[in-house]
Amino acid sequence: MKNLKFLFIVLFIGSMTSCDDDYLTETNPSASPVAGYWNSLQRTDIGLAAAYNALLHKNILTINEEAWRSDMGWPGFGRPVPSSKGVELFIYNKAYSSSDGFIEGKWNACYTGIFRANQVIGALEILKENFLEGEFEAQEEEWTLQMAQARFIRGLLHFYLHTIYNKGSVIINDRLPITREDLELPFTPQEAVIELLKDLNQPLSSSQEVLNFFRADLTYAFNNLPAQYKNPSIDKGRATKGAAATILGTSHLYEEEYSQAMTFFDDIINNPEYGYELVNDMNLMFTTEGEFNKESILELNYTSDFNQDLSIWANNVLTNQYAVETVNNKGPLLPAWIIDAYKTEALDPSDERNFYNDPVNGRSIRNLPLRAAAMVAIVEDDLSTYYLDGTTPQKVRIGWNGWGFGVYKKYTNHDIYRSEDANPDPRGNRASAKNVVINRLAEVYLMQAECFIKTGDVPAALRLINAIRKRWGLELLGPLDSMWPDATYNLENYTADALMEHLMYLEKPLELSLEGNSIRWTDLRRWGVIKENFQRLSDKTFYAINYTFRKLDGTTANKNSSSIHNTLPSPAPGLRVVDYEYDDTNANYNPELHDYLPIPLGEILRNSNINL
Repeated sequence: MKNLKFLFIVLFIGSMTSCDDDYLTETNPSASPVAGYWNSLQRTDIGLAAAYNALLHKNILTINEEAWRSDMGWPGFGRPVPSSKGVELFIYNKAYSSSDGFIEGKWNACYTGIFRANQVIGALEILKENFLEGEFEAQEEEWTLQMAQARFIRGLLHFYLHTIYNKGSVIINDRLPITREDLELPFTPQEAVIELLKDLNQPLSSSQEVLNFFRADLTYAFNNLPAQYKNPSIDKGRATKGAAATILGTSHLYEEEYSQAMTFFDDIINNPEYGYELVNDMNLMFTTEGEFNKESILELNYTSDFNQDLSIWANNVLTNQYAVETVNNKGPLLPAWIIDAYKTEALDPSDERNFYNDPVNGRSIRNLPLRAAAMVAIVEDDLSTYYLDGTTPQKVRIGWNGWGFGVYKKYTNHDIYRSEDANPDPRGNRASAKNVVINRLAEVYLMQAECFIKTGDVPAALRLINAIRKRWGLELLGPLDSMWPDATYNLENYTADALMEHLMYLEKPLELSLEGNSIRWTDLRRWGVIKENFQRLSDKTFYAINYTFRKLDGTTANKNSSSIHNTLPSPAPGLRVVDYEYDDTNANYNPELHDYLPIPLGEILRNSNINL
């Protein structure tokens, strides 16, 4: 955003100071959106596509950075001391500051998207004023639909900024930078520049003002977006009423406004107009085949079909780098705690999916839950094909003093390539076309479950959590429930506190690992358990031992010191002790410095109206 502003200032100042003052009274043919480019709804829809494109920039979600920042990612190759001394280690150890690039990168990416949304909003407003008599009524439905999408994007990005930066006190950007037509001419060049700089250098608004602003945008979107588009194959990836409801509900949950949040979540879960369902077909979970499945609410639509002439580092490229970055030597690699949590979830022995026919032992129970197999690649997953021509232990790169003990699968192309290097895109393995799901129905279930817990309805919360666990063939929580009479239950009598503990430290991080916009960090912060969590993880000790597995050809092989355990196994071949994770993080964490990201130093230096 700031680079765009800087360019605008340079061009504006240069054009005014390179000629006499009379130039300011001449007509600028490109100044009016209607008289120039923005002269039809077809043109504004192209502008809307540019606003959607801004959401594809990797700095919007900062998936890697948020994994290191929270408790979801080890900072790359090397254990117990990471070999990298770059941003990943600084974030993990809480040694970053307002001058670090990822802080400004996210800030700028969000305001770039806001800038593009404002272009469309401003053009639509002026276009409406300039319709000939009777024209607007004929095109009002399309006009409203475009306006709702643009305001959704603007509201969404202000919500992201409000959630992450400066305790919610950020800049509200609700208009385009000033143009010459905004000035009451004649102005001297110096006066015009002063007015322009005033418009660009907006002060911070209070958290409540920002909250009110983005909720107004999202409410307009909720009231005017369709539950489903008439041509879903053409309009995949566009914002829907359900997406607006999800973000509105999330914003209320974050403010502990549970009744308001529950209204939106109930609508998403129970309104058949949306068509949302939990997906039970494991072939459709985090695979290319499963893109835009019935669980998806807001999904980024990446493709390698266009723009292959653009560098993968370009801001408007249509591919992403998450596939290679989540398995390369920069990480975020799997922390020991989350491997242990995934692999030790109790399976439901009444679910036939938890059994397979072993060539030696016959009918056998899986050694790894379906949820773990879908989301992470760890050495015990002998049953999952990984990168097409091998099982997970055959293909995954792991090592007790190097690659660590596992990687995330959600953003990789393990289901369609033999390796990320087999990507046929001429730009190589960093040009992944795999979509990224920002919000899905399971997240809404868990947020609604939290609302039920906080309002005293533990049975209702259990039912929502168990619906997700049932999908994965996991043992269900609590007493027997008539909804699933044949399932296996742990028969525990959960208090609200006990169920909330399970939700915070197991259910939600396991279900939503590495997803969304800073979900994990925001949850830990608003629950008030960041310090407690880092202390808990720092105190944990895990043990890595050798793992022998059977390859596809029937022969066996060994992965040295790669199988994680939470108690000391016996025997313990190749034993390595993992007792160092989150020690420095726990020591360095300071809530005043780290609960929210600071306003970027670059913004402070450029913007004279920010006084911190």
